[in-house]
Amino acid sequence: GDGDAFHSTTLSAMLSGLTVVEDANGAASPAPPSQDDVFVGFAIDRRDMSSGKSTSLNFDGRPIQKFHYGDYTVKPAHQYEYTVRRMIKAPSRSRYSFFSRPKYVTVGSPLVVTVTTEDPSTSKHGIYFNRGVAGSQAYAEKFGEFRKWHKVNKYGKSHWTSIINPLSIPDPAKKKEACAWLSRGLEEALLEFISEACDDCWQLRVTAYEFTHKEVIHAFAAAVERGVDVKIIHHVKGSYRPKTRYNDVVKDKDGKVVKEWVPDNTTSETQHAIDAVGFQSLDHARIWHHDTFIERHTSSIMHNKFIILIRDGLPVKVWTGSTNFTDSGFYGQSNVGHIVRDEDIARQYLTYWNKLALDPPGRSKRHSGSSHDDDELPMDEINEQLQPDPAGPQPHDTTAVFFSPRKTSDLLNWYADRMGDAATSVHFTAAFGVSQPIAQVLNQDGKQSHEVGVRRSPRLAKRIETDDKLLRYILLDSQPSEHSSEKSRASAEKKGRGNEYCDYFDFKKLKSNRIAYGAVLSGRKEEKDDGPSSSSSASSEHSESLTGLGTFVNFVHTKFMVVDALTENPTIITGSANFSVASIEQNDENMLVIQGDTAVADVYLTEFMRLFDHFYSRDKRNESKDKGSESSRGWADVEDDSWMKPYFDPSHQLFRERVLLS
Repeated sequence: GDGDAFHSTTLSAMLSGLTVVEDANGAASPAPPSQDDVFVGFAIDRRDMSSGKSTSLNFDGRPIQKFHYGDYTVKPAHQYEYTVRRMIKAPSRSRYSFFSRPKYVTVGSPLVVTVTTEDPSTSKHGIYFNRGVAGSQAYAEKFGEFRKWHKVNKYGKSHWTSIINPLSIPDPAKKKEACAWLSRGLEEALLEFISEACDDCWQLRVTAYEFTHKEVIHAFAAAVERGVDVKIIHHVKGSYRPKTRYNDVVKDKDGKVVKEWVPDNTTSETQHAIDAVGFQSLDHARIWHHDTFIERHTSSIMHNKFIILIRDGLPVKVWTGSTNFTDSGFYGQSNVGHIVRDEDIARQYLTYWNKLALDPPGRSKRHSGSSHDDDELPMDEINEQLQPDPAGPQPHDTTAVFFSPRKTSDLLNWYADRMGDAATSVHFTAAFGVSQPIAQVLNQDGKQSHEVGVRRSPRLAKRIETDDKLLRYILLDSQPSEHSSEKSRASAEKKGRGNEYCDYFDFKKLKSNRIAYGAVLSGRKEEKDDGPSSSSSASSEHSESLTGLGTFVNFVHTKFMVVDALTENPTIITGSANFSVASIEQNDENMLVIQGDTAVADVYLTEFMRLFDHFYSRDKRNESKDKGSESSRGWADVEDDSWMKPYFDPSHQLFRERVLLS
């Protein structure tokens, strides 16, 4: 996950094609090396078809020892040619024998494939992921000179931690470079989307949960100055607390405590950011402060973050996704921005926005027996009128949108059912834990399908020696706590649901589940309680630092699920909701369900694997350090072909992965 551009591609089928031979029945097995031909991995070269520039993707000339490889340094709307070759360890009597470490050479005929990357600026679905891996060695190598140490307290314990905050970099050029590296095109795409509203023919209808990112706020302010009609619904919540004066509680003449309304942090920070904007024209300043913002009080959380672009009253397209309009949303945790260029979808969002703007109650009053005018209906009833809960899978080649809150959590159960229908794969991100309906699906082995297979050429299909076996990838923001699990399990038992309860500590045991969680490399001497080690340096292997911009979520903030990504009929579910009961029944949320769009599935799959591989490698390295081992996989760790064995062992997850991605 350390590339310099903002699009990605993966090479998997090619790698499998170089390492298998067929028997008389078409079954595949590892290609047997000769005594002097010890297969140690792959060499991959990339050629930019427009510039002709060729680049080796092998770090320091070493073989790639894995069966799927992601290239995360490509540009959008570009064509590339990839050449893949087998690598062997040079024979001991070769001209390379004087090297202190083994020299590797390429052998055999190469496989060549041409790849054209997607153009998110023109397609129906424009998808933008930020870097999402601030805590990486590449970030530290580029900007480690600006690292600062902080002593923090967490769960009653203090420790030292380092951060590289891009916004604190004193050099303006370096600051701009760091922000662009972390954003990876996400911020730029959003600002360009807003700028399309160029004059008074345009309207922008916005919902914002957190609204503090200066560049986005100034983009909306500039739209106001251009004459664009801008309306922004934002989260406003707080509580009444005793009023104090000079540290004394204020009481009225009857001796009762006087209470005052105190906004929550999200509300307070948003208001400060709004108030900080200045205008040259007093008229524009008045429009900004009096006609632009609409407060949303009555839902549990106004958790939406979408923008509708409207021209002459007709909705044109929508920006949605997981990205809050904050510094952390663009430069820290992983996020996605998803543009839908579809007038019907935009119209549905505008209908929903118009209802939210009236600030109706979020939830129905149960058994009240009262009647309401249409404008007084609570949002859960309005949303189920706009889109009733779906029944069964969506039709092929469709895009649907579902809004929350809803009267029941049936939509969450429907999401779980779609996961349960998976025949080949699931790719699922969870920022705030895994809800029970989904955990219960993950705690089952899943279905075995002989009819639904991944998209393969006939030649590759012939080489696959087994039916596709389900493999589910789960990406969490942090490693779950055993203590929290025990408390939740005890609570479920008190309610008589102990036999039904399951969580990470149950479903992590299944071979069909491959799990990673956000992390940086651990074992750093500089994080001990006695303070930073003077021997630590920006070039150290253990120098990974976050941006320090996050609060609750440091790593994974996306909310999406891709089911059967590599088949002809994938399901993509993405948006603002965290696949939880609260996100369905209480919060203002929106989710897209995209059925059968293989191009969208490919983008989400590739970006998921970029993040998953980044964090999974750190999880495994940290585990090995905890056990006193420094072993790792991926770059020529072994000098024979033993690295291949897990990929051809049917009992191993890597076998399933090789078959899935072939």
